[in-house]
Amino acid sequence: MGPVRERVERYLARTRERDRDLRAFIAVLADRARWQADERDATPPARRGSLHGLTVSLKDNIDVAGVRSTAGSAHHGGVPAARDATVTRLLDDAGAVVLGKNNMAEFAMGATGRNAVFGDCRNARDGHRIAGGSSSGSGVAVAAELVEAALGTDTGGSGRIPASVNGVVGLRPTVGRVSNRGVFPVSPSFDTVTPIAGDVRTVARVLAALDRFDPDDPTAVPGERTPVDALLGAGLDGLRVGVAGGFLADGVEPGVRRVVATATELMARHGATATPVTVAGAESAQERMLEIMYPEAAGVHAERMRADPRSIDADVLRRLRIGAGTPEDITQRARRWRRDFQARASEVFSRVDVVVCPTIPVDVPRADAVDLAASTRDLARFTYVWAMYGGPSMSVPCGRHPESGMPVGLHLAAAPWREDVLLRAAAGFEAALGGPVSG
Repeated sequence: MGPVRERVERYLARTRERDRDLRAFIAVLADRARWQADERDATPPARRGSLHGLTVSLKDNIDVAGVRSTAGSAHHGGVPAARDATVTRLLDDAGAVVLGKNNMAEFAMGATGRNAVFGDCRNARDGHRIAGGSSSGSGVAVAAELVEAALGTDTGGSGRIPASVNGVVGLRPTVGRVSNRGVFPVSPSFDTVTPIAGDVRTVARVLAALDRFDPDDPTAVPGERTPVDALLGAGLDGLRVGVAGGFLADGVEPGVRRVVATATELMARHGATATPVTVAGAESAQERMLEIMYPEAAGVHAERMRADPRSIDADVLRRLRIGAGTPEDITQRARRWRRDFQARASEVFSRVDVVVCPTIPVDVPRADAVDLAASTRDLARFTYVWAMYGGPSMSVPCGRHPESGMPVGLHLAAAPWREDVLLRAAAGFEAALGGPVSG
């Protein structure tokens, strides 16, 4: 048995031991993983890819050939996928090993980790707390060390929120940078695949492997792009950090505020210049985004809503019906508002390299104290702002809540297509901490 196969067997064994409680996986692809591992072990060193032997899992809205993609629903994906999603193929090309498909909120619409069909995903740090969503299983699988990296998706916070509450790193790329072909959509204007890992450099490695223009993806954007890892080792010296105020500091729970303030002070001590900034219009971003996102989601599910609405989770159906009932002129008004908002936010990024704020404004909520609809809105108040802007953003663990001991995520955002700057800031911060914040 070769070294990759041995490592894969260890991760599969850990999944068998822990996932009955965590529910991070909808499907474990053990036979496929073993076959891939043996293939990696047989690959000569000169032909090995950048992710050789890396164990990964995929949110269950990302296609793997021959495997059902349920999108978290009992009534979707009855026929196995005919071919891999582009990101699945790129992982294979880079030498990664896919261990399975991760649990998720139904149709990727929910921020808490609840799933009535496959069971609620449980937080890897405290099973009584929410796992985040909608990429709940992806965040939990990484945090519980069932895999080394995972792919989620992020529309308004679905990758960054589970990364934050489970104490791992999650990066939302610029929309159009990573292919969405073979990924079941929520809202094409905002959807993007999200790499999640335990440290910034692994996230950067995975993103670099996925950073390819895909002519088969209508949301893909062509053109030259700076390699995402171009500045990874540049450190914090001279980095211009905007510390978000206004709406992006309002209503932040005191313990979260203290941990994030300590993180920004640490960045300044390591050479960054910290400047207060305000993003005008941020307080309206979530409402305007929903006026685009919900109608697009309703379009995706129009036939299902007409033919079999009872097959859809009640809360998801409620939001889809809001989208179906939103007049087109409201959506077009929201799109115009977005263009104006992007211009205002871009002015901020003419003065700073990154903007920081909390990923979520509160301590990680207890699962038994959560109202799904209200929590989704509150948890995503800040992440929606940056999804509406459209540049890359990410959550990096920055410490522990002083009362609960739960992870606190530092949210960093950069200008569109400047993943290199974003990852420089994140890697520099992680190094200033002395390495990744461990669980």
